[in-house]
Amino acid sequence: MTRQTQESMPPGSLSELKALLAEITGGRSELRLGGRALRTLAAMVADPHHTAVLSIGKLAESHGVNASTLTRMSQRLGYDRFTALQQIFRRHVSERGGFYSQRAGRLTESSRQDPAMELINRIAKEELGNISAMTEDLETSAVEAAAGIIADVPRVSIYGARQSASVAGFMAYALGMLRNNTALLDGQQQGVAHGLAQLEEGDALVLIGSSPYTRATVAASRVAADRGIQVIALTDSLASPLAATATHVFVTPTAGSFFSNCMASSAVLVEILLSAVAKRLEQRAVAALNRHEALIEALDIQI
Repeated sequence: MTRQTQESMPPGSLSELKALLAEITGGRSELRLGGRALRTLAAMVADPHHTAVLSIGKLAESHGVNASTLTRMSQRLGYDRFTALQQIFRRHVSERGGFYSQRAGRLTESSRQDPAMELINRIAKEELGNISAMTEDLETSAVEAAAGIIADVPRVSIYGARQSASVAGFMAYALGMLRNNTALLDGQQQGVAHGLAQLEEGDALVLIGSSPYTRATVAASRVAADRGIQVIALTDSLASPLAATATHVFVTPTAGSFFSNCMASSAVLVEILLSAVAKRLEQRAVAALNRHEALIEALDIQI
């Protein structure tokens, strides 16, 4: 049984609406939406502030649909009218406040009650849960297809802003051990536009980002796809704006008690993808790693 049928209660929060959207998109829900309605709902979920403040007419115009489309979509989801659906977004925006400060506040409040070991165990369990949820949704064919792109295209760039920059840097370094023409998109602080200009049709761009999304990452996904660059997105939801134009999307859950997004599932997914790349490259990967080790020895880097 799916979590929701037409007779059950509609989602009561944005997180529940995201989960339902993922089920519909993945064909795991009995509920069906037309292609235009599904794309519109995904765009609304990806930009809750926009959805919360506009009138139904302005919102429909911004998504290139009729207001009646939004009304019918709301009813299909189980709401009696569009304003009931929009209230989900308004409540989310009013309650969200500062993303990082709210998460830190919850962590501080719980830490007053929990001994240190309980805090350690809770965060560890949450990250294990994120990793488990990520791996449960992984499809072998998707991993192999993405690994094939990363291994075989002429150039690969990797980009993640703010917190995701650490995972992007890790991926760029590790991938550079396996193949040439691999770089961070903005590795020398020359800007996203400059980095995209180095890529051509048939190259690949790996994007890493989660809510609250960074405007530059979302824009890079759209522009790269428009130029024929294959986009691989590591993000927190199928409703993410990074997923809209990506060739392959991998969901990396970020929920937990940490005051910012939890990143363990993203790091583990990078290891999975790069291991698949190494397996695909076979002897070429071994030769590249041998060259890397020889340079380390020649430079007398290791102690």
